[in-house]
Amino acid sequence: ETGGLLFAAAVRLSAAELAIVNPASAYPEGPSVVDGVLYYAEMGSDRVMRFDGTGNSAVWTREGCGPTSVVPAGETLIVLCHREEVVVRIGHDGALVEIIDHDRAGRPFADPNAGTSDGRGGVYFSSSGIFAPGARATGAILHLDADGTLTRVAENIRYANGVVLSPDGETLYASEHLARRVLAFDVAADGSLSGRRVFVALDDLEGADPGRSWELGPDGLAMDRDGNLIVAEYGAGHLLVVGPDAKLRATVPVPRDYVTSSALNADQTMLYITAPASLAAPDEAGAVY
Repeated sequence: ETGGLLFAAAVRLSAAELAIVNPASAYPEGPSVVDGVLYYAEMGSDRVMRFDGTGNSAVWTREGCGPTSVVPAGETLIVLCHREEVVVRIGHDGALVEIIDHDRAGRPFADPNAGTSDGRGGVYFSSSGIFAPGARATGAILHLDADGTLTRVAENIRYANGVVLSPDGETLYASEHLARRVLAFDVAADGSLSGRRVFVALDDLEGADPGRSWELGPDGLAMDRDGNLIVAEYGAGHLLVVGPDAKLRATVPVPRDYVTSSALNADQTMLYITAPASLAAPDEAGAVY
């Protein structure tokens, strides 16, 4: 059993084989591929970038936004402003459509971080909370449906981070960064979540290490058509490829330690990877591979 094309490619891959898309990106995060074009956020420069296969260009900028994810939603893009704590909807040309700063109950959301399309014109995204050792479980997951209604669908997560849907749309996976594990939820027809459970703990894959830095944990998530989960382990300099059985199938090395996320193109022949310089220096040149 190979576990699919991605698994086979990951086994062969070495860091030297990674092509650099952008060698000087200011804290890149949250990539998405839309109609063959790569969009990604630059938190350190308050802008959304696009790569069309030949070059990088800025699509949209907003001072103080600190964007960390770009997610397609119907004919628009959803940008998560991590620092400003708002969600912004823009056109593919960068035109501002709307700004959302609270959910349907009137509650704000702290540190929106990572998102994924719901397959129906809406998005799921994480509201992380405080990133610090010993921080309380204040993270949440929210669902913005195609009609623009924003609903909180999960809470009490120790720094909610990456989110991704299974190929059949019936399971949502979410990184609980500070707990070093990935959660799974059942997805109902109305977009609500239930059946919260631990899908995989990173310490079960890599072994427990009392000396490991508190900031190392699962960041952005992606998933291939075979159900292999691609986990960006922040601070560890690699991606973990985890099968549907929660077993480690491959480790993909990345030249920078602070790997934040990845995204597959439509035919799943390319995997784009975002890797900042460090959390302490968001303005320094990170890279997109």
